[in-house]
Amino acid sequence: MVYMEVSQVEIQEVLRRWQAGDSGRAIARATGLSRSTVDKYIRAAQALGLRRDGPPPDEVQMLALVQHNLPGPRQTLAPSIDLLVPFAERIQQWVQREGLQLTRIQELLDGQGYLVPYTTLYRFVSKQGWLASHQTTVRMADTSPGEVAEMDFGRLGFIADPTTGRRRLLWALVVVLVYSRHSFVWPLFQQTLADVIEGLEATWAFFCGIPHRLVLDNFPAAIAGADLYQPRLTRGFLEYAQHRGFLVDPARVRHPQDKPHVERHMFYVQQRFFKGGAFLDLAHCRRQAREWCLGVAGQRHHGTTHRVPLVVFQDEERSVLLPWDGEPYDVPDWHEATVHPDHHIAYRYALYSVPSTRCRPGAGVEVRGDSKVVRIYYRGECIKVHPRQPRGGRSTDPADYPAERTAYALRSPLYIQRQASELGPAVGEFARRLLSGPLPWAWLRQGQKLLRMGDRYTAARLDTACQRALSVDLVDVRRLERILLEALEAEADPAEPATPAPPGRFARPGSAFAHQQIPDLATTSSERSIP
Repeated sequence: MVYMEVSQVEIQEVLRRWQAGDSGRAIARATGLSRSTVDKYIRAAQALGLRRDGPPPDEVQMLALVQHNLPGPRQTLAPSIDLLVPFAERIQQWVQREGLQLTRIQELLDGQGYLVPYTTLYRFVSKQGWLASHQTTVRMADTSPGEVAEMDFGRLGFIADPTTGRRRLLWALVVVLVYSRHSFVWPLFQQTLADVIEGLEATWAFFCGIPHRLVLDNFPAAIAGADLYQPRLTRGFLEYAQHRGFLVDPARVRHPQDKPHVERHMFYVQQRFFKGGAFLDLAHCRRQAREWCLGVAGQRHHGTTHRVPLVVFQDEERSVLLPWDGEPYDVPDWHEATVHPDHHIAYRYALYSVPSTRCRPGAGVEVRGDSKVVRIYYRGECIKVHPRQPRGGRSTDPADYPAERTAYALRSPLYIQRQASELGPAVGEFARRLLSGPLPWAWLRQGQKLLRMGDRYTAARLDTACQRALSVDLVDVRRLERILLEALEAEADPAEPATPAPPGRFARPGSAFAHQQIPDLATTSSERSIP
């Protein structure tokens, strides 16, 4: 067995840098010693009574440290567990009342100038009986780099919402790469499909790649039916997984051991990130979470792997992740709808027409909408695509109506004018004048009757009748129908001179119908007066 001896000068340099405020990692990098060796001498110095903010070691303390370096029997040092006795009450409050992790308690003690090894702190707390009993677990098999990531939601606390001015409950979407233990935290208020996909998009941007498999919880936005053997995913989340290329592996219901890495890390996020932090709003909390993932969680010495997650991720895992193109994903929204009798469906408070030849009224269809288009599916087949309409809007394709009901269903003045023009120029002009007023919708029924008259009396007769009616400025569908019923369209045009008819038996001049009495101008005023 090879034994490496550390000289007194090196030990003194370690203590000098430690009292200057350097971390153990910085001391090891500067002196060339290993982290374990540096930590060993720092613990030994604390056991001898040295403090980070105290005076340098004297000759007696240095001699004890040098003897601690030599093999064989060593000088008995004061056990570091005795240093925790004055902090017993405070440590009990941290553990039992505030629920802090031992690593967090170790940091708090270090901030007060008492660097205690984690194992010593654990033995002290266990001896006092302050730790809850844990069930025995079996360690999961290691995975290859970039293969598996675990996702879970955890409750953080309440923060202010600037949009409403009220405090809202904040959740954390946490994703942990199983191989490197590198993680990402995305705070959010809701767990809807759009919010979850937004968080996952931010996760892939943070990792600059996508894992091959994602283990997740049974939240409603992703899992439509939780089942032990055949869990059923929602259409929206399944489409997103197919678009990004990762496989979805839902955990069993009430089985947190199916995703142990993120379950344990969630408690770490709650204790080390959110508790004791100050956040202005959701955006500020998200920026702080990103910095914390890089500077704290990513730089820590992991207790299981004994490696730095960020270093392992950059060296071994980042290059094997699935590529991420950086293009924002347009979140789809799937809904079920029923075709109304007017051959329309309602989606997000807007109406969209459905082809009558492909789907009858009363049938159920599936609707997929995004920010640009709306697609309607019937029995798995896309039967119609519409541009996305705002709230209260309407998108109607005239070709979707039945051929025999198109005119009635459309109720459009322009449509009636186009159809009337096909029956003849005079019919088109008659329809134009009929519907040219300030309220054309009030004359739609007469316009529809005009089109039906072309089917009943033929287009040629209707065009002639309209020409005769327009010649006398008659724009009335009822009187136009009287012309067709009495076959008056074939008579001569009134503008042409006609042969005068012989006088009739009862013919009288027009003055015979005047009932006003005309006075005699020769009569004097006295004669017209009444006695």
